Amino acid sequence: MEDNALKEMWANYDKKLERSLALNHRIITEIQTQKARTALRPLKTVKIIAVILGILWALLLSVLVCFALSAMTYYRHFFVISAVAIIITTVAAIVAYIRQVVLIQQIDNSMHVVEVQRKLAALQSSTINIARILFLSAPFYTTFYINKSMFEHGTIGLWVLQLTVTIVFTIISVWLYRNIRLENADKPWFKFIFGSNEWTSVIKAMNFLKEIEAYEKE
Repeated sequence: MEDNALKEMWANYDKKLERSLALNHRIITEIQTQKARTALRPLKTVKIIAVILGILWALLLSVLVCFALSAMTYYRHFFVISAVAIIITTVAAIVAYIRQVVLIQQIDNSMHVVEVQRKLAALQSSTINIARILFLSAPFYTTFYINKSMFEHGTIGLWVLQLTVTIVFTIISVWLYRNIRLENADKPWFKFIFGSNEWTSVIKAMNFLKEIEAYEKE
């Protein structure tokens, strides 16, 4: 009789312990997920501002391109081609930033940790990819201002400087496009480029979720 009572007592204790552990896990998960959301809050604001500025920039360039096309000359090809290239990359960035804002907004305390990690990984990948694309537009910022006056009155020194700047920007932008990858995240140049909240906020959020994994392994 006493053995049965003891077994029943231990069984009840095990159930209470399991419920307590489950509750602790849920609370820790919610706290860490909330921390992740808090870490992403500044990033969301940055993305929204970037979208607004990007739209204004793309609209301004589009208007200028329309004006240039209305009185098109040979010399305006430099501006039109450069501006169109910049508009394309800007629109790509706008679309990516909007998707990132949606991803951030979708993260909440009720989501499973794995799902949150998946969204953060997507956010991280998107941040890298859009940075690569934006760097490709850099050379066009060195050619949009080439005009008739430069052809008619530009000296050899001016054109050597112009060509040098454009080539350097092109080489750097192509190199960055090829090397901005997650496996290079520990490199000093990568940390310098991604030292802003746009990257560090995602890393902080991912670290909070890693603490949950560490707790589960204990």
